[in-house]
Amino acid sequence: MNPVTDTSVFSGQWPFRKLPYRTPGELKEHLSGRGVREAWVSSLDAILYPDPMHGNVPLAETVARDPFFVPVAVLDVTLAKWRRDARECLEQREFRALKLTPNYHSYPLTDPNAAALADLAGEAGVPVCIQTRMMDERAHHPLMKVPQVPASEIAALARRHPRTRFLACAADNGMLKAFAGIENLWSEISFVENRNTLFKAIGVVGASRLVFGTHSPLLYFEASAAKLDSDPEDVSAEQLETVCVKNATELLGARKK
Repeated sequence: MNPVTDTSVFSGQWPFRKLPYRTPGELKEHLSGRGVREAWVSSLDAILYPDPMHGNVPLAETVARDPFFVPVAVLDVTLAKWRRDARECLEQREFRALKLTPNYHSYPLTDPNAAALADLAGEAGVPVCIQTRMMDERAHHPLMKVPQVPASEIAALARRHPRTRFLACAADNGMLKAFAGIENLWSEISFVENRNTLFKAIGVVGASRLVFGTHSPLLYFEASAAKLDSDPEDVSAEQLETVCVKNATELLGARKK
């Protein structure tokens, strides 16, 4: 497998699954041995802790100065201190992207604070990752069924903030259709499932708006890697390189000082 950038990786504990590779060190060994050259990592703990910073800060301290990782901070815009958290993550903790989990933090993307965060990220030059789901809805614990983030809300937020770069994480086939034609919105492929997955996804949103992502360790790495095995007549080597590396570099961009 050629070197790839994995834009969807998690570290920490998840109460509904016994996970392998829970620490950054374990993740790095697992992923680098499979051709990953760079991994965008978020804290699982930050999604469910009352204060996401209790998950963000330990992650930042662990992966600091390790070029393998791109740390992605999880923020909850329903908290009164979210702006302070965002500033700390970007200015002190060297996070290089921000992640929202609206379904787990119970707000719609039409919330004014989501718009304010999008503006903040645009001004800072960092992407906003929207986590559409954490698990297949069919596998949810019966007492914690969490609906996916509506694709229409993600598309609308991206259209309202054209100067901000967005990444839809764990979007499925149907959601991709809502993202077509939006130049500042990318999608990773961990939950996109089809025969000839990459070829069909390119047909919907174009190679320039797809990035490689595995949702590791909640999903098997090999399942996402297999989606890259396309007939050269369907997906060119240039398109494959674009999806595997180049788009992630463009999406990450350069931080503004």
